[in-house]
Amino acid sequence: MKPSGRPKSLARAGGAAQADGDHVQDTRLREMSGDAGNRRRPARLGPESLAWLILVSVLFVTASLTALRVWMAALSGLALFGSLLCWRGLRTAWVLAIAGLIFGSLAITELSGVQVYPDLWAGFGALAITGLLLQAVQGRLRSRFVLPLIAFVAFVIVLMRPQNMAFVLIPTFFAPLVVRGWRKPGVLIAMIIGMAAGILEWVAEAYVWFGGLGSRIQLAGQEPPKFGLNFSLPMQIRTLSGPWYTNCTTGPGHCPPSYGYPVMYLWWLVFFALAALGLFAAWRLRSRASSVLALVTGAWVAMCYLLFVPFGAPRYFLPTWALLAIVAADGIAWLARVPKWKTTGAVLAGAFLLSWAVSQHVVLVGEAANAASSRQFVQRAEVLKKLGIKPPCAVGSPSVAYFVGCTARWTAEPADAGVTMKWILARTPGGVKAWRKVHLHPGGPDKYVWVRR
Repeated sequence: MKPSGRPKSLARAGGAAQADGDHVQDTRLREMSGDAGNRRRPARLGPESLAWLILVSVLFVTASLTALRVWMAALSGLALFGSLLCWRGLRTAWVLAIAGLIFGSLAITELSGVQVYPDLWAGFGALAITGLLLQAVQGRLRSRFVLPLIAFVAFVIVLMRPQNMAFVLIPTFFAPLVVRGWRKPGVLIAMIIGMAAGILEWVAEAYVWFGGLGSRIQLAGQEPPKFGLNFSLPMQIRTLSGPWYTNCTTGPGHCPPSYGYPVMYLWWLVFFALAALGLFAAWRLRSRASSVLALVTGAWVAMCYLLFVPFGAPRYFLPTWALLAIVAADGIAWLARVPKWKTTGAVLAGAFLLSWAVSQHVVLVGEAANAASSRQFVQRAEVLKKLGIKPPCAVGSPSVAYFVGCTARWTAEPADAGVTMKWILARTPGGVKAWRKVHLHPGGPDKYVWVRR
């Protein structure tokens, strides 16, 4: 297969990251590096090509997975700091620091912070644009400064995932229309410009890499999950105790038999109680509007994923937790300020923050170990190598494909697997006819592979 001019390091680091992450990252980066044979890439409605190239730009210098992890961790830390900075003046610095600690110490935040996924960046964007909106409508920052920032953040949110316009930005967009004192046309115009720029970039990519807008939309329709009305609350509740992914609708293999770390539910109840206390504390203050907007936006994101995603994945709720962390920090601040139990409140708040951070890290370490033990990608790749499979080749699993050096389909839906693989192979030199399907031993982990004739 003839590679494009993009660095192969994109595929290599992407695949290694995939081995302990979701079943998406490897194929996405592999396609970006040109392993599918030409410039076209899968039409995921996930992180867009320009955004990914910016995030993984370090891979143009080195193929080191450690370098990718450090780079992404640094970018995530800067993004968290920047998004909290958008709330400066709306909250005191130490309250924002507590909110950053709550959100940053989440197991799923730590995991996503070193990987290339759009959900954490949607969380940063939701936190930032909510703060910037409040700064603009309350006149805390000059329009010539805050409006371009609003447009830029809206652009980034849409760039990461186009459907974020509905899943993340709707409350922020309609807030200036609903609240009479917030009706400033400039704010709406800035958001519209940012969203339009994100959509235009997506459309431009469709013509540059996907053969047109219609082709990209059609290919995007093959990506799981299929859009439709669902109710995934029970599965989402399971993920609060640790699992990165829960799908009880596809069989018992994807549905954890237990709730992982049951003690985590205690800390989540305390977290929600602190958020409720924060709203109560702010109700008679000027900060009430910001608390309500944060809660409404967070609830909207959660509701969208509960109703339209048929499986449980904690990363989808990162925007919700980012916004609720602000309100929960308000609750902690109130406990530390009430004269009657100021000392007791401060001690209890400190104990919660410490135990929250430690327990979340325990979940992170435990789930990472479980993922490593249950995903025998290296072993499966070694089996294929012993059978004589070598590049150029194509296999069904993106993660196994990385360790063999093959390309792979990017969809996990069995109904779409054949169509997707044919689409990839058709865009290699010689097309589908240049490949032959090799059936492997029935008892092996992989049933068949594609190799060049």
